[in-house]
Amino acid sequence: MNGETSPRAPSGIPWRVILWVVLAVYAALFLVLNNEQTDVSFVFFTIETKLIWLVLMSMALGAGLMWLGPRLLRDRRR
Repeated sequence: MNGETSPRAPSGIPWRVILWVVLAVYAALFLVLNNEQTDVSFVFFTIETKLIWLVLMSMALGAGLMWLGPRLLRDRRR
C-alpha cells in the first residue's frame, strides 16, 4: 500500500460503487422487462410461468452443473 488510493470517477465516487449501482439498476430492469408469461414443457407436464423465473432457473441449473461436473470427474479419477 504505497499511499495509492483506489481509482475514482471524476465526481469523486469510487469506481466500485458506480459499478455496483449500474449492476443493481441492470438487474432491476432485467426483472421488470422479463415479466411476461410463457409456457414451459417439462416433457411430462407443462406449466405457465413468468419468463424471468425460467431464465433464473436456467442460470441456477447451469451454475449447479458447472459446480458439480468437475467434482464428479475428480472423484472418478481417484
